[in-house]
Amino acid sequence: MNKHLLFGTAALLLGCAFSDSLQANLLVTPTRVELDEKRAKSAVFSLVNKGTKTSRYEIYFEEKRMLPSGDFVTLSKDDGIAKANRAIDEALISQMQATSIAKYLRYSPRRLTLEPEQGGRVRLALRTPKTLPEGEYRSYIVFHQIPLAPKVQNNNTSKDGQSLSLTISAYMKIAVPIFLRVGDLKADISLNTGKLELSQGQQSLQVSLHRQGARSSYGDLEVINPVNNQVLGSLKNAAVYSELNEKSYSVPLSETLSPGSELIIRFTESDKLFEHQRIETRLRF
Repeated sequence: MNKHLLFGTAALLLGCAFSDSLQANLLVTPTRVELDEKRAKSAVFSLVNKGTKTSRYEIYFEEKRMLPSGDFVTLSKDDGIAKANRAIDEALISQMQATSIAKYLRYSPRRLTLEPEQGGRVRLALRTPKTLPEGEYRSYIVFHQIPLAPKVQNNNTSKDGQSLSLTISAYMKIAVPIFLRVGDLKADISLNTGKLELSQGQQSLQVSLHRQGARSSYGDLEVINPVNNQVLGSLKNAAVYSELNEKSYSVPLSETLSPGSELIIRFTESDKLFEHQRIETRLRF
């Protein structure tokens, strides 16, 4: 009797650490979607299979929230809270469920098979009740590679003569945030700079984004030399989401600073945000 075991599925999330080779196998655009009840009520995702083999993708929604560490917690799409996250505070779980917009989104197709270098589209539409309370809502659309068919490798025979088979596969999983903001939501943002750090000969500056208000904030961080306006370091899409009041980032610098150096630290919010801001602070070492 043969016992076939499928083992070792690796889930990879956009915005988290993952294998470059696996990430390159699927190109998804856009990487963030902004919806509102008046104009932007739909979106189209373009997918391109950049791998060398035919791949199939399952498409569904997940609920995630950002942690101060930069990691994300995820509610299982099957049973509410994932087994690995049983210790999550119940208040956070309730907040995640209350701010989900998955139930107001319709999309097609639910599965997609792409040949190498072939592209496909997933269309999404928003349907909200008129009584939806003011606030920021967010869910994640997930593009999850699934096996076309199991492949058996590494056959071994056990002591009782039974054949054991083990297949190890890595399946890509990319999650894209979808935002809905009801009402003119504002946020107050401030910057706090920490110490300079040196690693393998390169300096980096610790910068914290502080957020208060009804909406998330995200944009670009820049570290600038005020003498010649040269950008010494930058980070795209630095974010502090509505569930957090603070998020810290390390900005690598292209030059080593000498004592007495002065810097401008600038955060420019996305122009898609209501009353987006540009915040600057100066720092001398």
